[in-house]
Amino acid sequence: MSDIIERCQTGIKGFDALCQGGFVRNSVNVLVGGPGSGKSTFLMQFLFNGATKFNENGLYCSFEPDIVETLKDAQSFGWDLAKLDQENKVKFMKFSPHTSIEDLKSELLKTISTYNIRRICFDPVSVLTLNSDNQGKIREIIFDIASLMKRLRVTTLLADETIQSTNLYSEKSTWSETDILKFLADGIILFYEAGISGISDRAIQISKMRRTLHIRNPVGMRIDTNGINVVPAG
Repeated sequence: MSDIIERCQTGIKGFDALCQGGFVRNSVNVLVGGPGSGKSTFLMQFLFNGATKFNENGLYCSFEPDIVETLKDAQSFGWDLAKLDQENKVKFMKFSPHTSIEDLKSELLKTISTYNIRRICFDPVSVLTLNSDNQGKIREIIFDIASLMKRLRVTTLLADETIQSTNLYSEKSTWSETDILKFLADGIILFYEAGISGISDRAIQISKMRRTLHIRNPVGMRIDTNGINVVPAG
């Protein structure tokens, strides 16, 4: 399988080994976890490595965090995203939750084409659905964005905070209305703040990844001065 499926390497230490070399190229993937669990760090590292290691331009679409704060957070890991922005290798776009889907799509099309974007991150994607409580409409919005990204042939990561319980051992996690993401996404990555005893204070789990023989169990994860470091058991 790994010989015929093109991969988008994250360059994040330990992660690509869990999923046959990285995300499926041009796929749509959801990163799910509570605040502070590591999702935004993963997104920034994914884009920084793309630009500096794999010659792939990236786009960070923010709906909630202040972009200046995001740049400061990246700088704390030694990732000069502001410089990459000036070099047109990693671009940033800030949207209001009230931005219409048509306006969003128009801006995305223009930016992806202008800067030859190959990797794109949305943080968080759930803000897109704040103005609707209609399940059908929410599904339509998410499907529309996901389909557009695939047509444009970019590898997409969508950060979402829908899981309220991130305990590894809970029988059931609680999802919000954007639960529909798990059906539309090619991959689902879960971030846990309470990790596996003896390995880490955090953990990461690939819950789903189409066309991939991936490790299914939770794996220890650390966030240090160099960013995320996935630590397989043994």
